[in-house]
Amino acid sequence: MAVTDRSITSRTVAQHIESVTHHSVSARTIRRRLQQSGLSARRPLLCLTLTQNHGRLHRQWCHERRM
Repeated sequence: MAVTDRSITSRTVAQHIESVTHHSVSARTIRRRLQQSGLSARRPLLCLTLTQNHGRLHRQWCHERRM
């Protein structure tokens, strides 16, 4: 489940395991086991990377307004 859909939460995996096996497993245990297996969550990109032109324009803007 977590291997096929890397955006799924550990809480959702824990709920799925509990519904199938009728045993409760904490979300923290799920996160620990996935990390031990080398799997990690894919977080959405928070910001876009700047192109060289964007960086140049940003530095120019900062240089003009530094005083």
